[in-house]
Amino acid sequence: MKTKNIFLTLVIFFCATAAWTQTASISQMIRSVNADAQKPGGPERVLKSISASTHIPVAALAKEKASTGLSYGDLYIAHAIASAAGNSFDQIVRLKMQGQTWDKIADDNNVSLGGKKAKKKVANAKPTPVPRTMPQMPRQPDTSNTYKTMP
Repeated sequence: MKTKNIFLTLVIFFCATAAWTQTASISQMIRSVNADAQKPGGPERVLKSISASTHIPVAALAKEKASTGLSYGDLYIAHAIASAAGNSFDQIVRLKMQGQTWDKIADDNNVSLGGKKAKKKVANAKPTPVPRTMPQMPRQPDTSNTYKTMP
């Protein structure tokens, strides 16, 4: 039984890693994790797998899931974005509860999940012109004969 748990944890972990490097979307990742949780003994195994990936104790994950109402897949994605962005889990969940999609939350935090490349935000700044001064040359008296005065 212990070997099965370890094997399932590794399979979920490798699937999650592969999904991140391939073109799978965040929603596909969530569906996959949630589908694994639907299997007999799945919730415990999925929580152990998420714990192994995020280094958060299973008990803490179970408490967060109960208090937020997130699915197992959403719980995993929230922790993944929070970790990659350097934000707290609560900050990321708050954005989700405000109605933002996981894709938007990831993009806004410059996080690449599910094979998407996050774009760095660049301020819409216009370059400030730098005045250029030409070195002033001392004026020389005109010694040319091209202009002659008339008598």
